[in-house]
Amino acid sequence: MSTTKCSNCGCEDSFLTSPAPCPTPAACPDPEPCYTVTDAQCTVYTGANIVCGSTTVVASNTVIADALDDIISYFCSSIQTVNGSLTTINTNISNLQAAQGLFDTAFRVAFEPTINLNTVTASLTNSNISNGVVILFPTGDVEYQIVNGTTTTQYNSSTGIWTCPETGKYDINYNVYLTCPDQTGFGWGNTATTGGTYSIAVTNPGTGTSVYCADTFTITKGLYYTRLYLTGGIQGKTLTAGEQLVLRHQNMTGINYTGISGDNIDWAIRRVG
Repeated sequence: MSTTKCSNCGCEDSFLTSPAPCPTPAACPDPEPCYTVTDAQCTVYTGANIVCGSTTVVASNTVIADALDDIISYFCSSIQTVNGSLTTINTNISNLQAAQGLFDTAFRVAFEPTINLNTVTASLTNSNISNGVVILFPTGDVEYQIVNGTTTTQYNSSTGIWTCPETGKYDINYNVYLTCPDQTGFGWGNTATTGGTYSIAVTNPGTGTSVYCADTFTITKGLYYTRLYLTGGIQGKTLTAGEQLVLRHQNMTGINYTGISGDNIDWAIRRVG
């Protein structure tokens, strides 16, 4: 509700009189409808306080001109606050991604092994995967090695060493698919062997070092396997910049492995925190 009363706008101290409305729509001027023009400084809002949440935007008994200013100021201020918050959020996200390199720092290599992996004598020493053979992936089989989306050199194909480029948390995974070269004796587990194991693991270079993740396929005499399947890894492992890892395997199956087309070994490391 509004009351029209002027003191200093040409109306002295009396209420303005609105003209009588048109008696019928047909009596209104055509094409313009009937209307009343009053100065916003001459109209006072007398309804209940207009609030937004716990904030009074327009108080009762406020001149309409001031009420409009109050409304505009309130919502403009709110919009600016929201825009400022969005800018801060976007900046924080950008800084977080830049600082942590989430999912943009990674390494992956996969190849069909053309290597020979001779079986070794089953012994306590050979069962230690730290004494296993380091897998050397050719440079051409490195699918990507990036830091914050930029290609870098993390892997040394001549030594098999991967060097951590940034301190953070990493997911490390490997997959193995190998075919037994000797199918005449029913593959791994044939009657000519006493059984054995094939092991794979991610470790530090050198001997007697830490094992980050490992897996073993056990060959049992009389249980025949034409192929070995191994997959595994570790998630969220904290690594420091400069820390080095290698992927090793050890063949104690009793059958020498020779590279077979279609087989696969892959290794992936991705920063996740």
